[in-house]
Amino acid sequence: MASSCPNVHIIKADMMDFDNYGDIVSNIQKHIKSGGVNLLINNAGMMIRDTLLSVKRKNIMESFELNAVAPLLFTKALLPLLKKADSGTFPLNVGKSAILNISAHLGSIGENNSGDYLSYRLSKAAVNMVTRTLAEELKPSGIFIMALHPGWVKTDMGGDAAPLTTEVSVNGMLIVLAKAEESHRGLLFSSKGHKIPW
Repeated sequence: MASSCPNVHIIKADMMDFDNYGDIVSNIQKHIKSGGVNLLINNAGMMIRDTLLSVKRKNIMESFELNAVAPLLFTKALLPLLKKADSGTFPLNVGKSAILNISAHLGSIGENNSGDYLSYRLSKAAVNMVTRTLAEELKPSGIFIMALHPGWVKTDMGGDAAPLTTEVSVNGMLIVLAKAEESHRGLLFSSKGHKIPW
C-alpha cells in the first residue's frame, strides 16, 4: 500500500538500537528537507504474557526498554523537528505538532481486575507516566501529547482472534486526535474516545 503513495517514505529502524536514533532523524530530515514533523506516533512495542510465577527479569527489562524507554528517547531525538513544525500543514485544535504514545488499557492500574501480563503492564504504566510528564514539559513549545489504546487489533501481536482490523483502529485513533482538546493533554484514551483511568 505504501509503495503506491509517492509521498510515503519508509525508513526501517530498530527502535532498540538507541545509539542509532541520530541516523534515523537524519534520514527523516532528508525527506522533509527544511520542514518539521507534525505527528509522531510511538508505536513500536512487544507483549509477553507472564505471571508472578513465570516472569523473568530479561522479559521485564526488554519490555520496559521497547515500550517505555524507546518512546521517551525517540521523542527527545525528534524534538527539534517537532518544534520546527508548521501548524498550517497539519491543523490541530491543540498545537502545531502532536505526539501519540501507543499505550494500552492493560497499563491502567484502575482497570486491572485480572492480573497477568506483568511485563507488559509495567511497561505500559511507565509509558503513561512518560506521556503525563512530557505533557507538562512540552506545553510551552506548542507540542501536544497524549496516549492512546488502539484496542485489540489483528496484528502479529494481537493475533487473528482480535476483533479490530488495523484500518478500524487507526481511523478511530485519528478521529480521537482530530477531536482532541487541551483537556486531553497527557491523558490516556481509547480509540473510541473514552478516557481510561490511570
